[in-house]
Amino acid sequence: MSERRRLLGPANTFIPNIGITSTTEEAVKTRKRDEIRKFFLKTGLIENANGSAYLEADGTIVQVLVFGPRPIRGSFIERASFSVECKFLPHIAQPNEGIFNTGSNNNNGNYRTGLTNIEQKISSYIETSLLPSIILEKYPKSTIDVFITVISSDSIEDHGGKTTNSGLLNLVNWVLNCSSVALADSGIELKDIVSSGVVRLDKEGIVLDPQETGGEGIDGLVSFMNLRNDEIVGFWMEGDEDLEEKDVERIIDGCNTMSKKIRANINSYLLEQAS
Repeated sequence: MSERRRLLGPANTFIPNIGITSTTEEAVKTRKRDEIRKFFLKTGLIENANGSAYLEADGTIVQVLVFGPRPIRGSFIERASFSVECKFLPHIAQPNEGIFNTGSNNNNGNYRTGLTNIEQKISSYIETSLLPSIILEKYPKSTIDVFITVISSDSIEDHGGKTTNSGLLNLVNWVLNCSSVALADSGIELKDIVSSGVVRLDKEGIVLDPQETGGEGIDGLVSFMNLRNDEIVGFWMEGDEDLEEKDVERIIDGCNTMSKKIRANINSYLLEQAS
């Protein structure tokens, strides 16, 4: 067996003087409490899918592919079956993985045997929220499958190194909106395009699209079909504080406000693509 030698660098090397790294934390970009972040949206990037959408919102990047309606074998069914699968790229840290993925062998760095607990929770929420918007009766003996890939995630971290609930719900919010646009791009008949919003309720009130870390509060994610009298199709709340009925109403109203802002941008984009 041939000897393996290390390749050494040149002699007389020195460390360049590139300055001292500042220990000052980078300033957090702040927005108004009623302002949402800008996002980039593009459809039709994947030709072999029936529908596709790509979304960027700050450090969050999501790609969604829709396949179907595709015929299925077996006994006749009157309605199409619908499934959603969300996966993170292997090197992407999953929000709250220290809580939800503890003890799971599906998030091993060397292999994955299936969806992690977080991926299952996200997949379930997206499927539950989108299902009421699809006219499944139009596609008997068929299947509609949605595949979501989280390419990048800017999960919010607090000063203790933990990902806050805002980070998880914010990610799910953008995944839902991107998935809804991908369904519309596929040409599948829909009752409405589902859109959603995420807010934080703290001592000062409601924060749309929360970005700040730390502090006490309740985070809420609500999905709507706005054209159907703001029908709620998805509801997810995280937090340890007790809520009164009026607080829940404030969270729903805040999410609806953000949802309509996102929906207005989606409408403008789809109209531009159709023209």
